[in-house]
Amino acid sequence: MTEMESSVSNLIELAENASHAERLRLQPKVDSMVTALTLKGLNVPNKLRYINNTLKDEVLDEMFDNMPV
Repeated sequence: MTEMESSVSNLIELAENASHAERLRLQPKVDSMVTALTLKGLNVPNKLRYINNTLKDEVLDEMFDNMPV
């Protein structure tokens, strides 16, 4: 397993086991990993892509939950 694969695996595990607040803090790191893999021309695991999209949605929901109406 390469260092990049190990990092991806660790990040997936962290995101899956994190609390809601921790997941929100992990979102930029997950997004950066997806971007780095894409830029290097490497395959982005579907699980990581799914986690990234889910975390982006959670961050947006959190942002709008605190917006005055």
